[in-house]
Amino acid sequence: MASLFDAVNLAKRSLMSMQWAMTTSSHNVSNVNTPGYTRQRAELESFKPPLEVPGGLIGMGVEVGEITRLRNRYLDRQVLAERQNQGFLNFENTALAQVETILGETSGYGISGILDEFWASWSDLANEPENTSVRTVVQQKGDQLAKSLNDLHNDLVNQQKELDLQLTGFVGQINQIAAQVASLNQSISEQVAMGVQPNDLMDQRDLLLDQLSNYANIEMQDESNGSVSVWLGGQILVYRDTSQSLALNDMPNTEGKLHSVVWASNSGEVNFQSGQVAGLLLVRDETIPELQNGLDEFTVALVTEINAIHNTGYALDGSTNLDFFDSSVTGAADIKLALEVSQDADKIAASADGSIGNGDIALALFDLQNELVMNNGTSTLGGFYATLAADVGSLKQIAETELYESEIALQQLDSWKTSAEGVSLDEEMANLVQFQHTYTAIARYMSAIDEMMGQLLAIVG
Repeated sequence: MASLFDAVNLAKRSLMSMQWAMTTSSHNVSNVNTPGYTRQRAELESFKPPLEVPGGLIGMGVEVGEITRLRNRYLDRQVLAERQNQGFLNFENTALAQVETILGETSGYGISGILDEFWASWSDLANEPENTSVRTVVQQKGDQLAKSLNDLHNDLVNQQKELDLQLTGFVGQINQIAAQVASLNQSISEQVAMGVQPNDLMDQRDLLLDQLSNYANIEMQDESNGSVSVWLGGQILVYRDTSQSLALNDMPNTEGKLHSVVWASNSGEVNFQSGQVAGLLLVRDETIPELQNGLDEFTVALVTEINAIHNTGYALDGSTNLDFFDSSVTGAADIKLALEVSQDADKIAASADGSIGNGDIALALFDLQNELVMNNGTSTLGGFYATLAADVGSLKQIAETELYESEIALQQLDSWKTSAEGVSLDEEMANLVQFQHTYTAIARYMSAIDEMMGQLLAIVG
């Protein structure tokens, strides 16, 4: 049967519930600027069991059933996927910009500009084959072209080394984040087992997963004990309170002594498909090697074609069968002038018949720039190199466009996510006013009960 003491308990319970509801809203307001924070809500429920009274059952007020975290896992997964894509495109775009800078074509004085000056020097020599100063210019332009190709090769190798160094940092970050997620899994599962919902710890864990998605293609799954399992490239990275580590293995036959990323437990290669690491590996292991191979093909063809013509000509001293570039060249790394030409500009063969005033060989070498000697007779030397540089520019332009589209998509997803999970100050202020008014009404009810009990005690006394 209902009594005044039941009424006191009802009022006390209701006051405490409103207090916890206001505290939850205050906690939301306090964390409005906290990265990764998810809005929380006090779930108010009718107190059970109700009290049996003559004629039926009467409710006994309200209680806080749970402090829930308003997290939308569907949006979370969409954001994670788009962050991975953006991480990939952002790194690819940055790395390609660095490669483009190394090529120097956008500045107007890359290999293409040096090659043009090299051809022009042969034209000048064709007009004045006996002029030692003009011959010196040809020698200098040839040496400049060779050294520029050497430098370009070395710069690309150094760029691979720099990317490999960044890879080391990325692997360290992935290992560190995975270990932190595993540690939080343990703390969260322990509290869940005690019936507690550790919302703030879950926010910390989700923020770490957001950071991890920027590096690699991850997938996650919520477990019944409150932990999350995380996969990377189809392999388990974090399970409950345990994380797997990544390691670096030396890659064979790499000039820059590069590394591959493997699982520390079994040395199996990690399958990166998106995120910054995948963008790094694409540029380091595909884009730059393809450019280097094309550069070597261009260099060998340049040396072969020039020497073939130069061999048939005569130097000022009448000697013939002379190379202009060292014929032992294997690519851009080791191209250089032939020893005799590097030591004496008079060893440059400009004459076709041995006469001093003849410049037919120099003219033929000048005309070589227009010969279709590359790509099975479909491209000139200059055109072939220009295509190499243009391909890098095209890749960068595509990456820029896709990055812009990804940023727009991520902004939209973040907006939806903020709307679903973030803190709205207007909403929280309205909640606080509502809970405060309810608290005030219950307090008045409590005051009335107190007055009734006083009167009852006065009668009894």
